[in-house]
Amino acid sequence: MHTKILLAGLATGAFALLIMTILSVTHTKIAIVSTLESDLPITLVQNETTTSETIGEQEAAVIRNKKNQQQAATTSPLAQFIPQASAAQINEVRTMAWIYPGNPACGANTEMADGRKIHTLKAEFFTISGGFLTLLDSTNTRCNGYSPTTIARLKQYSTEQYATVSSASVNDMETFFATALNASSSEIKTLVDFTVNNGITGIELDFEDFSSWTPVAYTNYKMFVQTLGDALHAQGKKLMLDGPAVSNATEEKWFLWRYNDFVNLPVDHMVIMAYDYQYDYGAGSPVAPLDWIRNVVNWTSTKYPKEKLTIGLPSYGYQGTVGSYRMTILTHEQIRKKVGYPTAVRDVRSGEMTWRSGTTVYFYQDAQSLKQKRDLVASLGITSVSVWHLGGNQWF
Repeated sequence: MHTKILLAGLATGAFALLIMTILSVTHTKIAIVSTLESDLPITLVQNETTTSETIGEQEAAVIRNKKNQQQAATTSPLAQFIPQASAAQINEVRTMAWIYPGNPACGANTEMADGRKIHTLKAEFFTISGGFLTLLDSTNTRCNGYSPTTIARLKQYSTEQYATVSSASVNDMETFFATALNASSSEIKTLVDFTVNNGITGIELDFEDFSSWTPVAYTNYKMFVQTLGDALHAQGKKLMLDGPAVSNATEEKWFLWRYNDFVNLPVDHMVIMAYDYQYDYGAGSPVAPLDWIRNVVNWTSTKYPKEKLTIGLPSYGYQGTVGSYRMTILTHEQIRKKVGYPTAVRDVRSGEMTWRSGTTVYFYQDAQSLKQKRDLVASLGITSVSVWHLGGNQWF
């Protein structure tokens, strides 16, 4: 979205997140970065035509070493990126999870009920499509869309619930604001009434394409946040925003977004999407290096109140052509079927699992990498994380 948004669905306006291979990079920031291929602690798989039977043989041969690899990771250089979080700090962390409509995330309905502890569930019930606010329900999405039954299930398995409003395009966003900020417009009332009528906690704005925002778009976004936040608070509801990951002054220059601009606006939670590092630094980079997450937390904490920060963490993986920006986002269920999966080793910088097959590199999250990321942010005094996404991925 590159943050997490890649593509608005052709039929629904929802994200066709996991089926698109990126052929070009929309961020303007890539011109200043270099490839990190030479630093990768990965295993090469020479045979691209490995059969499913061979995969079974590989797994039998490799599985004996798997536990040793994972145990070694706890005493490897990876430890330098992970300050020790106390049990109290870890227990204090509240977990949020995103749900988006459509395949391959239809398993979210089952996963939220499997015993995992989720404080806040955030379902993408609205998207900005063609500049218009569009409700996502059974008429335009296959699964996870809005219905009274879906709302009831969210409430059954979480303490708080948010309706996410997504926008993948600055053009759609600008068109939407031209209407929504009009005094006679009904968009803000529609969102507030949705929270009241369905008895949910609030609204989350996931407006992305950050590197393409114009000064007018950014100004209008802040005006919309002010107006929507005031209207929600008047009804006892909350507003959550999703913002880009910024770890230093150089990365801050990639965006107009400034976290200190939102300190005095009516925002209850600010989510930093601390993932998609690979879209800025190229295929062969982890999804979210631990040292980078640490720097993101430390940098942003000087700009915005730490007690209102939530750190977005990835549960997904990707495959990409090494040295390029061509990559495909994959769930764990998808990536585990790829040739070479049993040969994956743990990446030192991120704790993620990785392997290489020819010129194709793979990264994915497992329970250990998720725990390491959560424990890292807990050690830095953050008390809330948000996982992208339920449906086909592993958990803590």
